[in-house]
Amino acid sequence: MAKIYKTTLIEKIAYGMGDVACNVVFAITSSLLVYFYTNVIGVSAALVGTILLVSRIFDGISDLMMAQIMDKVNSKLGKFRCWILWMAIPYGLSAVALVCVPAHAVRMTQAIYIFVSYNLCTTVCYTALNMPYSSLAPTLTNDESDLAKLNLFRMSMSPIGNLIVTACTLPFIDLLGGDQKAWIEVTAIYAVIAFFMLLWTFAQCKEKFVPQSARDASDLPFSKRLGALFQNRYFVILTLTMIAVSLYQNVSGTCTTYYAQYILGNKELMGALQTAEKIPWIIGIIVLAPFIKKFGKRNLVLFGAVLCVAAQLILIAAPHSFTMLMFVAVLRGAGEAPFYGCIFTMLADTIDYGHWRTGIRVHALIFSAFTVGQKLGGGVAAWLIGQLMEASGFKGLEVEIPSAVSMIQNIYIWGTVIAWALVAILMLIYKLDQRYSSMIEEMKQKHMI
Repeated sequence: MAKIYKTTLIEKIAYGMGDVACNVVFAITSSLLVYFYTNVIGVSAALVGTILLVSRIFDGISDLMMAQIMDKVNSKLGKFRCWILWMAIPYGLSAVALVCVPAHAVRMTQAIYIFVSYNLCTTVCYTALNMPYSSLAPTLTNDESDLAKLNLFRMSMSPIGNLIVTACTLPFIDLLGGDQKAWIEVTAIYAVIAFFMLLWTFAQCKEKFVPQSARDASDLPFSKRLGALFQNRYFVILTLTMIAVSLYQNVSGTCTTYYAQYILGNKELMGALQTAEKIPWIIGIIVLAPFIKKFGKRNLVLFGAVLCVAAQLILIAAPHSFTMLMFVAVLRGAGEAPFYGCIFTMLADTIDYGHWRTGIRVHALIFSAFTVGQKLGGGVAAWLIGQLMEASGFKGLEVEIPSAVSMIQNIYIWGTVIAWALVAILMLIYKLDQRYSSMIEEMKQKHMI
């Protein structure tokens, strides 16, 4: 009988801290960077959207390349955790580079700088850090219940980094003068804090095992592993689900600051809206475990998606009311909690399903292909938002015309409704929870695990 490995409380906290650190860049790129480019530097929304779309294509390709590299690298520091140490400094430096756009250069120079710095940060450094980090969890424990708890720690701590960045950055920047220099100083502070968090994760989270089946799969040709990946219908469903959530992340992240500035009249209210959303998200994930056992992961995600859609439709009644926006944000955060609390455990379930279905255990490639969908979905969403805002007459540094304000409002409300409605539809066809126990029992009888 295979030895059972479990994680300690310290390991769970340290692992979750890694996602707090990763969220420094994720929060900046998903929530604040487009605003910085358009309203601080003065680059057009359409140009920014196009740069982000092209960059996300490169970012998706880099995920597949990183999966290949991860499969081949076996360091004395571990197969996955070594990357956390190696990328901690480049990750911080590249994050600061994002906001060092030459302010007085011609538009072409600024566009080239944005493209290069964005891809250095996200396509190279963030990918080389976050993918191995995400792949680390199944090497820390082979107990299904413990893995679920580990991912709950990760996803309950994850929004803390996002919350701090989105709630504190704009007031902090305004306190330091509100100019580009303030953006650089604040981002540098975040980068230093993230560096020490990553060192803690590296020190405490040591790989305990890598399944032999995963070792065997890494020696197979890439084409064969990719073929096994696309025979995994539940992985495909989860990837499409992540694309839909990525659409929401970009709508919320990009439009909330604009909504606060042009509709509510104060851009710093963006922090309050994000806080109202993230707190019930965190609380929801913390209390999620007993509900997973009683109702199942898929059913909880489905319920949460329906709640998000219903909450956003309520907003139509009073889109200019800050009180209504806060109320809807709380409901939406509660609805998001099941998805973020369950998604990585569900993804680990699809690894088992793929192993059962094809006899090939695809580990790193599952995580990389999953993030490819997330990034491409985010790229398309960023491009579309940029084009719609540009078409509406949005000018960034200038006083906005009513058509641009109306477009921001429509994207913020209806983009969210569409995204979470897609999640609900996809969860209706996700059936793995119902067959998981019998599948695992069969794999044990065949000595596949």
